[in-house]
Amino acid sequence: MMKQRTRLETTPFSYLVDNIKVLLIFLVVFNHIIAFQLVKVDLVVRYIWYAITIFHMPAFIFVSGYLSKKPQSAMKNVKNLLIPYILGYSLTWYAQIWLGKSVDYEILRPSGTVMWYVLALFVYRLTIEALGKVRFIIPLSIILALWAGTRPEFTTYLSTSRIVVFFPFFVAGYLWKCEYTKAVRDFKGKWILIPISGFLLYAVPNYMITNEMPVDIFRGNHTYLLSGLTDENGIVIRLLMYLISFVLILTFFALLPDMKLPLTFIGRNTMGIYFFHYPILIVLNGLLILQIPELLNVWALLGVSLLFMLVLGSPPVDWLYTGVLNLISFILFKKEKKVRDEGLEDEYDSDENKYETLRRRRQAIEELASTLEPEASVNESEPEVKPAEKREGQS
Repeated sequence: MMKQRTRLETTPFSYLVDNIKVLLIFLVVFNHIIAFQLVKVDLVVRYIWYAITIFHMPAFIFVSGYLSKKPQSAMKNVKNLLIPYILGYSLTWYAQIWLGKSVDYEILRPSGTVMWYVLALFVYRLTIEALGKVRFIIPLSIILALWAGTRPEFTTYLSTSRIVVFFPFFVAGYLWKCEYTKAVRDFKGKWILIPISGFLLYAVPNYMITNEMPVDIFRGNHTYLLSGLTDENGIVIRLLMYLISFVLILTFFALLPDMKLPLTFIGRNTMGIYFFHYPILIVLNGLLILQIPELLNVWALLGVSLLFMLVLGSPPVDWLYTGVLNLISFILFKKEKKVRDEGLEDEYDSDENKYETLRRRRQAIEELASTLEPEASVNESEPEVKPAEKREGQS
């Protein structure tokens, strides 16, 4: 138990975080695979689809913010996020072209792919060091997101709408501390989160499906009106999305195991799963494989989702993914000088303070030297007076 607490206090990476990522990437794959066919023919699955869509990406973005505490290099983010965004969008676009569909190549509007998340992460990581220091940034970002739903300026172009809508989760994860994790895990009444989460995940989808409200509102891709809602209803539903997502995030951090499990290793390889799974699903659906009656069964699709996660999260696929990125980076960019990683944000700030202290000290020395130089030049111009001559002058 002591080792577990020490790990939580010293590093944002832990078995707990890996296990949360494994659960979330599984839900991402499963939610996408049931969206092709099963939600159209099974009402229960449609409820599940609504429930997962409410929180799975908000929770994923929260964890991404939690793991983005180190100072972010622009070039590193270009290599790790912007290049995968271009490749992932192109791969998804080509999968549809290969199936004979006529699809425009609109890389600045990634609404038809899952790569909007990678673009959003690129923007978040370049801006979080500044925005994360703004007072009350979480409530302010929520207010901005609620207002953005009423404005047509926030669209699918460069995923501006989604970037604004999901930013509160990223900044909340960025500001989340290991001590908070320890506090929620040590809280004796933490099990109450399970019935609360269950009730919310049932009540909100039931209300929306009963009133024929589309799931689009949870994707944050359009205004409330384009999502089929009035501004008032849209604000309420979006607020409920924030409430449910934060409750589920607390539930995961409080109750999921912080120990190495058979699938924990996949938590370090989620980007490859996210990158490859959607183009493959598009091809499978286009070849009518996902329409086979046996696959229109929730248990079969659960198994397919698990298989996707095991294969695409395996070390060979991760090696292929990182190898391709490294090769492209080697071709496009000059080799950077190695710089020792200075650690987390508090250590980074201390280095800035050290530099500022040295700069001020050097400035003070220069100012002192400038005051001594005129006096020294005057003394040098005067002839030397012997002690005897001084005494005569004094008498």
